[in-house]
Amino acid sequence: MSESIVRQLKEDIIKGIYLPGERIKILDLAKRFGVSQTSVREALKVLQKSDLVTEIPRKGYFVTELSLEELMDIWKIKEELWSLAFSWFAERATDEQIRKAKECVHQFREAYLENDVDKAFEANFALTDVILEGCGSRKLVSLLQSIEDQAKRYRYLSLEYDDNLRASSQYFAELIRAIEKRNVQKTEQLIREYIRFSGSVLEKNYNNIISKMRKRPRAPVTQ
Repeated sequence: MSESIVRQLKEDIIKGIYLPGERIKILDLAKRFGVSQTSVREALKVLQKSDLVTEIPRKGYFVTELSLEELMDIWKIKEELWSLAFSWFAERATDEQIRKAKECVHQFREAYLENDVDKAFEANFALTDVILEGCGSRKLVSLLQSIEDQAKRYRYLSLEYDDNLRASSQYFAELIRAIEKRNVQKTEQLIREYIRFSGSVLEKNYNNIISKMRKRPRAPVTQ
């Protein structure tokens, strides 16, 4: 049950249902999910390990708000870790895993042509899931999953800026061609360039993204 709550709360934080700096009320969540407050606390402890929430003594749990400096540090870490993951994928992935990655890239392109940010976001992270599956390193997967938990909500909103969907689609298309050729060096070069590009978009638009997070209409919370 706690795992189910963790998954739902992660999605809620990424999509802006819970805002940076907002207090998360344990009693309200217990009522929402029909579980004990203990189960909610267990879920929040898991989210705290990913730095999605922060516990403040005698005050409770709050959605973690990351400064621009912290985000830029995360993007530098992302560059190093994803360059390893994509390189190892190009080396180690099965033909079937490469086919799955190619299908995710196709889905992202469709989302770009439809200007559908939600669909693009899902395709983006479906692609990275395939990369993690095929990179052949459980330790690297664990590190990347933790860092991406923190980055996803900012990545989600940054897709709306600076022709990000088009540029991302182009990078992904080049990446999958390099992977199909098992060109490890080209794959690493492209993913580094892409992460630097996405970081520059985030840095340039950080204030707008934070403002949009706070003004974004909230989706209804369902039971």
